[in-house]
Amino acid sequence: MAVAAAALGALGCAAETPAWRQDLETLRAEVRTMQRENAEMSRRVDALARRLDVLAAAPKAAPAAPAAAPAAPLVPPDLAVVRMDPPAPRAEPRRARKAPPLPTAVPIAEPDPRALAGLGAPRGDLAAEAQAALEAARRLDGLASARALEEFASRYPRHPAADNALVDAARARDAAGDPETACALAARAAEEYPAGDALPDALGQMIECRARAGDTARARALAERLVKDFPDTPAARRARERLPATDQAGAPASAAHR
Repeated sequence: MAVAAAALGALGCAAETPAWRQDLETLRAEVRTMQRENAEMSRRVDALARRLDVLAAAPKAAPAAPAAAPAAPLVPPDLAVVRMDPPAPRAEPRRARKAPPLPTAVPIAEPDPRALAGLGAPRGDLAAEAQAALEAARRLDGLASARALEEFASRYPRHPAADNALVDAARARDAAGDPETACALAARAAEEYPAGDALPDALGQMIECRARAGDTARARALAERLVKDFPDTPAARRARERLPATDQAGAPASAAHR
């Protein structure tokens, strides 16, 4: 544990990019958690050892006294005995329910040496490679652009533009006549990047999907969330225009402006 902590400290001085620092801080947090768990286990072991010492020092119990002679029966011998039939059996016997097992131990493992070694690898080339892949994907058109953007988001999920790539891919899929995949990509962007700057556009795309499917209740709920959480975005302004239409009992409004 001390070696892993020292390695993390040395690597922390060489961090140059936000993603690199985030990986480093994550590993440091894991090391601190393991240190706290080790301390807690040591405390429990010490407490158990003290209890064993107390039990070992306690005086042994005295031998049990001989059993006394049986006392006279309390029931008079002339008391009448009435036989009663046993109660009728239940239709289904009640089964005892066992409590679910609870974990009593927490596994402790040292950090993966390969992960620690990867922290020392240069990150500049990777960032340049990701940026080049993103620019190349955006230069394409139609389904080719959508596929390249999806591949970029899958290959570089921690890139700051990964959520925007998913939303752009959803729009390209929708424009190419593949609305089902477009809806799935928009939902993925909202689920995997709830704090990303592409969330308003992802919610707007999901509103389109719900409206086309005839789910006006879900479309309205998404529009209200978009207007409430991101009131100053273009997606929120388009959602405000849609809200009156989603109140109607008939078919939802057609596709909103993009």
